[in-house]
Amino acid sequence: MRRELERRLRRLELASSGPRKVELWIDQADGTLIGPNGEHITEEAFLCLDPPENSGVRFVMSATDAGL
Repeated sequence: MRRELERRLRRLELASSGPRKVELWIDQADGTLIGPNGEHITEEAFLCLDPPENSGVRFVMSATDAGL
């Protein structure tokens, strides 16, 4: 079920990637985040990222929420 939700969210992200981009990040309990392309970074590195292109939006959700 979690993989199906991830697939649906990625499709939403791709459909919304026109002038505004949506990025979905999964917060792991160990202080790291998993990005939309599968990259693993620390919370500190995430906070230092440049804003998404064209004033996009980044959403961060917990791994538990992502599994719903």
